[in-house]
Formats: sequence, C-alpha cells, structure tokens
Amino acid sequence: MKRSLVVAISLAALSACSDTSPTAPSSPEGDANLTLGWSGRTAFVLNGNDAGAGSLRSAIGLANSNPGITSIEFVGRARTVALTSPVVFAGTQSLSIDGSRSTIDGAAASGTPIQFVGGGNVAVSNLTVKNSPAEGITVEVSPTATGTLKVALINVEVADNKGHGILINDQVDTSAPENQQPPSAGSDASLDVTVIGARFLRNGYSVSDRDGLRVNEGGLGSLTFTMSLSTAANNAADGVELDERGDGSVNFTVSGSTFRENGIFDPADLDDGFDIDEYNDGSLIGKVVFTSAIDNYEEGFDFNENNTGDFRVDMSFVEASGNREEGIDFEEDDDDATFGSAGGGDLVTTLVAIKANRNGADGGDGGVKIREKLLGNLGANINGVEASDNLIGGISLREDGTGNFVSAINKATVLRNAGHGIDHDENSGGDLTATVSNTTSSNNTLFGIRADQQLASGAGVGTLQLTAVTLTGNTGGTTTGSNVTVTTTP
Repeated sequence: MKRSLVVAISLAALSACSDTSPTAPSSPEGDANLTLGWSGRTAFVLNGNDAGAGSLRSAIGLANSNPGITSIEFVGRARTVALTSPVVFAGTQSLSIDGSRSTIDGAAASGTPIQFVGGGNVAVSNLTVKNSPAEGITVEVSPTATGTLKVALINVEVADNKGHGILINDQVDTSAPENQQPPSAGSDASLDVTVIGARFLRNGYSVSDRDGLRVNEGGLGSLTFTMSLSTAANNAADGVELDERGDGSVNFTVSGSTFRENGIFDPADLDDGFDIDEYNDGSLIGKVVFTSAIDNYEEGFDFNENNTGDFRVDMSFVEASGNREEGIDFEEDDDDATFGSAGGGDLVTTLVAIKANRNGADGGDGGVKIREKLLGNLGANINGVEASDNLIGGISLREDGTGNFVSAINKATVLRNAGHGIDHDENSGGDLTATVSNTTSSNNTLFGIRADQQLASGAGVGTLQLTAVTLTGNTGGTTTGSNVTVTTTP
C-alpha cells in the first residue's frame, strides 16, 4: 500500500453565500475585480447564463487558467443554469463549488454537464444537477494520481440524469464480466468520499447498471466512504455502489440514510439499495447505523468481500424490509473458484436492533443472510433482530469452507417465514458452535431452528445451545440437528 498524502478542503468554502452581492475581501492580488467575476481565491457565478462574464462556465474557465482560484460561489438568489455543453474543470488545484441552492439543468448539454478531470480535491455543496443525457457530475481520477483524493458532496441533489447521478472513477476498465475476476487497473491514489445531506433520485434510466452514486476505485489505493443524512431512491440500478478493485480495502460508515425502491430498470439484472464489492487483496470494514433499505428490486444491503481479506461489518438500528431478494446479504467470497483465488479471510459481524421483514418475493436465502465461503471463519453476534414474513428463510448463517462457525443469537423474533426460521449450516471442515437465547421462532414453513454439521467434508464438532426459546407452529418441526448435539434449557 502507498503512503497517503491528504490535502484538506476548508469547510469555509462550503458555507452558503449571502443573498446580496459580496463585499470584496482584501487579498494579496489587490482589489476585487467583480466585473470579471472573481476576487482573491474565489470566482463568482453572478447570473444564470450559459456563457459569458459572470456565468458558471466563465468561473470554471477562470479556475482553469488561474491555479490560485480554489472556490466558486454562486452569488444572490438561487437560479437555474441551462448548459448547452459540458463545463470541465481541468485545473490541478483543489476546488470547491457552493451552488447557493441553484440548479444546473443539463438537458441540452449533450454530455455530463459538470466534469472534474484535474486531479485535485473536489467539494460540491448546495447544488442540484438534473436532466443530463449522461452523468450529472463526474470526477475522473488521473491514471498517474498518487496520495489521497478527497471528494465531498454536501446538500447536493442529482435527479433524472440518464447515466449515474454522480460517478467518481478511478478504474481504467469499469466492466464486470460475468463469472470472471474484473479488471483492477487504476491509479495509485486512494479515494476518500464524504456525502452529507445528499439526494440521488431517479437516475440511470438509459442502459443497464447506472446508479444514483457510483464510486470506482482501482489500482493500489483504498476507498474510504462516509455517508450521512442522505437518500438514494428510485434509481435505475443501485442506489449507491462502491466498487473497489486492486490491492486496497474499503472502510465505510453510513448513518441516518435511506435506500428505497432502487434497481428496477434491467429485468435481467435487477439491483440493490446499497451495494459494496471489494476485490483483490484488501478487507471490507464498516458500519451502518440508523439507516433503512426498503422495497429495492434485488437486495437491500448487498456487501461482498472477494479474494484475500476479511469482512468486518456491523449494523445497528437498521431496517431492511420489502426487498425482492435478501434484506441483508453479507458474503465473504475470498476463494470462490470462479476467481481462481488462493487467499482467505474471516467474516465477523455484529447485528443489533435489526428489522428484516417481507423480503424475498424473487427468491434468496433469508431476510438476513450471512455467508462465509471456503477458507475463513464465521463469527456472528445477533441481538434484537426481527426477521418475519419473508418469502424465504428468516435468518440464514452459512460457512462453506475450512473454518470454524461461531454464532450467538439473542432476543430474536422470527415468525411466518417461508423456510427455516433460523438456519445454521457448516458445510466443511470446522466446528459449529451456536447459541440461541430468549428467542421466538414460530410458524415458519420449515424448522424453527436448524443446525447442520457436514462431517463428510472434514472433521468437525457441532453444538447448538437453546435457552428460553419458543418454537411453536413450525411446519417442519421445532429443531433439527444433523451431526449436531442440541442442548435445550428452559
């Protein structure tokens, strides 16, 4: 991994402007030149014109020609700027744009209306970008970039754009061929993306796999992602997708956000509310709190760690209901033979105060699914989870390869699922050690609680401890323990 070089973006550049014309600040450059739309380090947008003095295009042009300009501010009342061609920032300096609640209409832009290709940090705030025939905003990372590139999206709305709402791209080849390891080439830079109070709405209705927000990281860098108080709804593919390839990890935090009704566009490849894919060497590490993924057309939360590296993700106070496959799908895929990997990694997760109800109209394994494939251990701590009325199983835990399986489920409510209420499945060499306590798993189509230790694939010991568990009305029976010692305590 490379040494990170972080260039901070000042929060002052993100503050909203006054509704009156600005008073020129003192600056080493001399008196303000408002007739040309700039003062000191700031270029001003003074009107809604497509071009000419005081326009957004002029302000970006000033920043392109003067590396001392590091911010652009819309001045006065909120306005709509109808662009007739893209505006491209190619300067090497960091740049912030404060839109002061203005709107960029890209319907006539014949391409992505706002493009950043220069390589510096980017901050966009208080701006709406809509109706583009392509992406709303793109940030393209230079193939020669190093260090860490920061992107901040604050109170931004991207809506009704035909491509991704926003695309942040650090991959040479973004294709993902079916059943193949995807290409990983990219720059040596890491990405650090912050999203606060943003809305990604109805984007991507043109071709398959166009998301509300897409972040592609390739090459030798890692991806850090922070999202809060934001919404991704009714996008054609994923509401938000993070795609990390090459050596490097994903570290993420999501709080107070909503992913709703995403993924309808391509019937052959329906998509998710929030999707993360981590490929090659590196781990997937993060947490989701006070967040919901509801009524998405595939999975609510679809998190995958592939190749060598661990999966360590926690959730608390999260709802994942009404999704057409699993509500929550955690998979550590490190050694999938499809990708020819000989790596390994553990899946470790804690889930607290989760609702995963009414999922699975199109199939799947469980309202909550946690699966560790091949080499690696599975450790799951589940407390206060409700998984009911799913058209698949309720809670599905599975370890497929060499590695131990340890789980503890407490205070779960698992009712009326069309499968096992709670399923523990150890499919290869390794011990299964499961406890379920203070839990009700009733009126499910198959067993209330199932535990299975596959001895044929290798030595292993299976134990299931049940304490203060209610199991009534399950069509398949109360418990099953193939090659597992089941102990019940009232």
